[in-house]
Amino acid sequence: MIIRPSTGSVSAMLLVVGVLAFATVSIDRSNVERMSIVGNFDERQLGSIKALLSEVDIASSEVEQLKQTLSELDWVHHANVRKNWPQAIEVEVFPESVIAYWNDNGFINREGRVLYTEMLVGGDLPHLYGPAGSELDVMEQFQQLSQMLNNYGHEIKVLTVTERGSWSLETESGVQVLLGKEDLKARMRRFLTVSVRLAERGDARFVERMDARYINGVAVHFEKNNQIKLAEFNKNVGERSL
Repeated sequence: MIIRPSTGSVSAMLLVVGVLAFATVSIDRSNVERMSIVGNFDERQLGSIKALLSEVDIASSEVEQLKQTLSELDWVHHANVRKNWPQAIEVEVFPESVIAYWNDNGFINREGRVLYTEMLVGGDLPHLYGPAGSELDVMEQFQQLSQMLNNYGHEIKVLTVTERGSWSLETESGVQVLLGKEDLKARMRRFLTVSVRLAERGDARFVERMDARYINGVAVHFEKNNQIKLAEFNKNVGERSL
């Protein structure tokens, strides 16, 4: 992309990879002749990059300063900037990779960082709920419990921890699982063991809620308030490695 110098300002053509569009931004006090922007972002995110760069004296800014400026966009994880002198700049932007919604008004990434931004689109992501300060703990439990469920072909749709530290989740099939405050992995194993037995009997599709807070058993609540309590499992079964 070539910038044609003009009086007072320079119009720089931005080559955008990952977005099916070209964009033009006006950059004052710049002798940059070519600037490329690479990244997997949408039109709204591209617009925020353009707006930011239009306010920056790119030619006189240090590379680290430009990287920091771009990284301060609330939807950007990090950015790379390379100056290929005499008059070319390459910018690579990496959006945040979020893996769940957080408390209905934000997103959360794999590191447990919460992002409050309208520049990200989550789509069909799980929903995580917890009080302030619980983000890292919730993310850790989400990853561990998800791995256990995935081994049995299930996924977490909703994971919640209350102010009192009580955990519950909802699977992709709509079954609510009560886990309580402690021994979450052992209780999850009991839930999975019961789920397998219910599936073998053909009853899994009728389950509404399962309470795994018992020491050696699981209470199964069926639809239409039809509740049964399953027999206690052998302790070795409950502690079986998944």
